[in-house]
Amino acid sequence: MRILVFEFITGGGLVGQALPASLATEGRLMLQALIAELKCLDDLQLCVPLDERCARPDMLLPGEIVTVSAACDIFALLRDLLTQADLFWPIAPESDGMLQSLAELALAANVEVLLSNPAALSVCANKYATYQALKKRMIPAVATDLLSEAEEGIGLADKLVVKIADGVGCLDSLQIDAEQLPAAIAELTDPHRYVLQPYIHGQAASLSCLFKHGQAWLICYNHQQIVLQLGRFSLQGCLVNVQTDKLNFYRNLINEIAEALPGLWGYVGIDVIESAELGPLVLEINPRLTSSYVGIRQATGINVAEQVLRLRHAEPVLLANRNETVQIHIN
Repeated sequence: MRILVFEFITGGGLVGQALPASLATEGRLMLQALIAELKCLDDLQLCVPLDERCARPDMLLPGEIVTVSAACDIFALLRDLLTQADLFWPIAPESDGMLQSLAELALAANVEVLLSNPAALSVCANKYATYQALKKRMIPAVATDLLSEAEEGIGLADKLVVKIADGVGCLDSLQIDAEQLPAAIAELTDPHRYVLQPYIHGQAASLSCLFKHGQAWLICYNHQQIVLQLGRFSLQGCLVNVQTDKLNFYRNLINEIAEALPGLWGYVGIDVIESAELGPLVLEINPRLTSSYVGIRQATGINVAEQVLRLRHAEPVLLANRNETVQIHIN
């Protein structure tokens, strides 16, 4: 079975553009981890596009790499490579509909893609749409409004967060005082692309999960190490497989999310903020590999890629043979 593995940042998605250092680091780490897990499995052949500016991942043989030059049309290349693939595993940002476009590219080529369906990808790509879907099911989530309709701020919170509706991670997120909102809106070239959330103090955490058509399994609970400087957020790293007394709560939470978004499938990372006053609140849903995925196998012994492939015909078997907390450094 031949798998086309495409990590957007290191795989040529930014040919002709600068490679942002933090995103390139995250992308390289996720690609390395995925390749290492797939290499443990029998009867698999890998095909991996790689930006010529990026170092070859460990364990990849020269014949498994397709070098992507600055002049390459990445979508045309992927269409060609899909004609020789049985499965497609993309890792890409949701912004600008990229992840959804890659899924649709594979579906058009009649190649099975190891992702949620396009409808679920579309909802998760937009923070406002995600909030509306969760709110409809009364799932606790950080209040999110369209910036263009929220001149007074959300709940008159003292501090607010302005972010692009389909932005990735900490990029394009800005913390401001409530009184700064009119000035912040005035500085934006396209306010309609942004959403507004109250800034909530608490532990930034994430849930590494598997989903399958209305079912959900929690792999592990993680802490995100986020720094706020001059109103800007940056992800420095994460602690994977942290012990918590909230496991039952989170298992129930992801089951509710699975019912709210039955199109979720495969590995999904869910970002939460644990507020002392409000309890855990969902911040966003990432229907793809995330930075926490990088440490799961070392922390638990679980080969996540193997279990994602197993999802195609059965339920996953998440039997951990170790229980460690692993530090992943990004910046």
